[in-house]
Amino acid sequence: MGVVAASLEDRLRATQIAEQFDLPLLDASIRPRDLEVGRAVLQVIEGVLSVQLTGRAVPGPVTIDFSDKSMANRRRGGHNELLGKAVGWKQARAPGILDATGGYGRDAFLLADLGCEVTICERDPIMALLFREALSRASASEDQWLASVVERMQLLSRDAIDLEATALKDVEVIYLDPMFPLDRRAAPAKEMQVLHQLLAFSGAQGDVEDAALLAWARAQDVRRVVVKRPRRAPVIPGAIPGHCLTGKSVRFDVYPVS
Repeated sequence: MGVVAASLEDRLRATQIAEQFDLPLLDASIRPRDLEVGRAVLQVIEGVLSVQLTGRAVPGPVTIDFSDKSMANRRRGGHNELLGKAVGWKQARAPGILDATGGYGRDAFLLADLGCEVTICERDPIMALLFREALSRASASEDQWLASVVERMQLLSRDAIDLEATALKDVEVIYLDPMFPLDRRAAPAKEMQVLHQLLAFSGAQGDVEDAALLAWARAQDVRRVVVKRPRRAPVIPGAIPGHCLTGKSVRFDVYPVS
């Protein structure tokens, strides 16, 4: 992995990121499509950091952008309704949430839009940087709704399992959205391709880690643990959900704790 700036104006920021992560600063003339397949580069384009997979016939750069129209569409399309039911949200009461598997933060954003105070853990340092910069841009936005939503989101760049008990003081629900193996029969979304690649760099172990994370979550002093799964996916080994809420493509497994 390396860092490349799209312009001279972006080079200072690219240099800072390269030094922060001890990565090579690549020449601006280098094209990701011409690099070894199966790798990734960080790109700074007009001040915005993104991740680009390398090799030919790969999707374009990926970043986190809470102002993207897709977020507003998810809100208007009712994507927060089933999620809200899963975490126990009610009109007069929004529970405190720990999103232990931050990723692109879409569900964390929807929960914050419902009025929940959401703490997000993201252990991958690259994803955490993308996330932090997205929060910063949204917070500075002239869109008052957008800025008010991200005020209820706090990012921690660490593994949730390493949290101190004090970090869970106001948390009633732990939310997990573990990665699921890519379906090789279909073309996966570019965001998922990038996330799988970053996790491969970090040596993530899939089912074993998912089971350990669920066991940790269920051992905490919270009211419930909610796990998001593809609709037809098996439950994570180790426990049987108290109940499930199933949508068109996803399922929420709910584990009552106390």
